[in-house]
Amino acid sequence: MRILPVSQKVTSELRKVESAKKNEQASSKKMPIKADHSEFSPGAKRLSETKANAEIVSAQLKSQPDIRTDKVEEARRKVRSGYYDSPQFLDKLVDKLITDFGLGETK
Repeated sequence: MRILPVSQKVTSELRKVESAKKNEQASSKKMPIKADHSEFSPGAKRLSETKANAEIVSAQLKSQPDIRTDKVEEARRKVRSGYYDSPQFLDKLVDKLITDFGLGETK
């Protein structure tokens, strides 16, 4: 059995490391390094805007009282007086529904 000197093994390993470095340098020269960047899709931007708007509305709702007693009392008065059964109210309601659903004539 032949024993190689230690320096021969070290030299062989150094050649491998140097070869790997050369290969790495050659491949890095071929492909330019680009800076990282990110881009958001239009859908993601809309989602972010929608979330921000929802948070604004939520904050506004939280600042409102839970029950607006003035509106409740007004509705009770109208129910008692028969306002919601009147032809005038029903005509307004029908016109609003037609307009909201886009069923009315366009001018």
